[in-house]
Amino acid sequence: MTELRVDTRPAQPPTAPPAAVRRRRRLTVHGAINIITVLVLVYLVIGPILMLLLSSFEDTRAGVRIRPPFPWSSANFTGVLGDSQTYRVLGTTVVFAAAGLLFAFTVSLVFAWLVERTDLPARGLVYVLLVAPTGMPGLISAIAWGLLLNPTNGYVNVALHNVFGLHGSGPLNAYSLPAMIFVQGLALVPLTFLLITASMRNMSVSLEDAARTSGAGPWTILRKVSLPLLRPVLIGAGIYQFVTVIEAVDVPLVLGLPGHVTVFSTQVYRVTHPAFGLPDYGASSTYGILLLTLAVAPLLIYNRTVRRAQDFATVTGKAFRPRRQRLGRWRWVAFGASMLYAAVSFVLPLLVLIYASLEPYIGSISVSSLQHMTLAGYRKTLSTDLFVSSLGHTLVVGLTASFAAMLLSVLLSWIIVRSKSRFAWMADVLAFIPHAIPGVVIGLAVLLIYLLLPVPLYGTVWIIVVAMATQYISLGTRLTTGGIAQIQQGLEEAAQASGARASQVWRHVLLPLLRPVLLNGFLLVFLATIKNLTLPLMLQSSDNVVLSTLIWDRWDYGDVTGAAVLSVILTAVTVTAALVLRRLSGNGEQI
Repeated sequence: MTELRVDTRPAQPPTAPPAAVRRRRRLTVHGAINIITVLVLVYLVIGPILMLLLSSFEDTRAGVRIRPPFPWSSANFTGVLGDSQTYRVLGTTVVFAAAGLLFAFTVSLVFAWLVERTDLPARGLVYVLLVAPTGMPGLISAIAWGLLLNPTNGYVNVALHNVFGLHGSGPLNAYSLPAMIFVQGLALVPLTFLLITASMRNMSVSLEDAARTSGAGPWTILRKVSLPLLRPVLIGAGIYQFVTVIEAVDVPLVLGLPGHVTVFSTQVYRVTHPAFGLPDYGASSTYGILLLTLAVAPLLIYNRTVRRAQDFATVTGKAFRPRRQRLGRWRWVAFGASMLYAAVSFVLPLLVLIYASLEPYIGSISVSSLQHMTLAGYRKTLSTDLFVSSLGHTLVVGLTASFAAMLLSVLLSWIIVRSKSRFAWMADVLAFIPHAIPGVVIGLAVLLIYLLLPVPLYGTVWIIVVAMATQYISLGTRLTTGGIAQIQQGLEEAAQASGARASQVWRHVLLPLLRPVLLNGFLLVFLATIKNLTLPLMLQSSDNVVLSTLIWDRWDYGDVTGAAVLSVILTAVTVTAALVLRRLSGNGEQI
């Protein structure tokens, strides 16, 4: 008889996988996410540049091919570089950018000094009013100044004719290079002010006091001490804003096109959107390469400057004593000048847009004209299917592009900050590249890609989303990289040691700590996308019209009232988004 034996020993719990195995699993997940993130980044950034370069060497008279047999040719560069118009456009672009930057930096430096370094009355109010124009898109500002300075029936010119008995057109002309410089300079001031105001606030006055004690006058102190100490900040802000100017399409289109003033951005647009015939993508790609070169070249100057950043340090552990200078009897003069500038830069254009949206025709502003005000323009414009679809497209583009840009940004920032790979710096470089590429070039390159790829994005709202996400990756990573760097890595390691998976670490540790940064970044990108005219205009079709392109179409068609109505609505949306961002950030310096 067989003896039955029963094992009475207690059951052993299942053996947990070794720590090395768990670590390999986590590394496998992280590695897969890292690889996918970098591949997406390469596709979004390198793909458009490569496409632009290839199409510039292609004979596109028979269409864009970029596939065997390759009709390579240098005819595009020969034609563009051999055309005298190219150099006229280059000269106009340089003058437009340089003069606009000079105006913006002069105004911004003066007000930054008044707000941060003097006893100016109501400094908080002045700060808010200087930043407020951030909520008005450049397209809408250009339209407002077109209404004000139109040489035939602009409100300012009509008023000057009535007061001084003038005849004929003018005397002021919105459709000229000086007017373009003035309006673009006004548009650059808020961000320029924000970029330099913090450094002005924190700069020690000890060196200025030493110069003053040695007998130096105010102008000498400014030229020999203050401005040299601010050089890295001024150069960095100047390069950022230089790219902003040369990529701008809104002001050159609204004010430059009627006056036959052409810059590189409008040249690229006109070649890809001719009034008659087929687009010449080869020539436009060549112009895009030249525009890209013009934008990237100043980065070399900036890199040389930041290598010597320690030479400009003034905030140290001792002798740092920021204090405000007394303006004396000039306090209220400076305050009045601040209010006047705020009225000219923001209040006046906004009031003109509101007035134009309520008036059935343009004329002099008088008591009798106020009796003709009507909401008919709002009823007519807002009841159309085109407005409803464009508003929906605007929200889809803003929300989707913001989400995509911030998702990719936070993943890239984790690679940049936490990855142990010696190639992590390359992800940072790739993420920064879109910042140096003008938007009109990104729009052209994305257009060419989806003309060729068998991906059904061309002509849809999603091609705008892809282009917007590409352009604002650099903005997102600047925010998220700093946010992740501030989070101690030990928090993630503690969660992993407790058995948390990678997804749980992100969901319960990283994302809650990054919530303020992600929310601010999302709102910043959202604000930038709904204001952007360049990319939607380059990628426009009848099926992906957004509010910015609809405003341009109404203005170009001659529907002033409709353009004004849409401008008021978009300005209300952007100002609201800017106020929400200011409230969440708590200081207004990120508006």
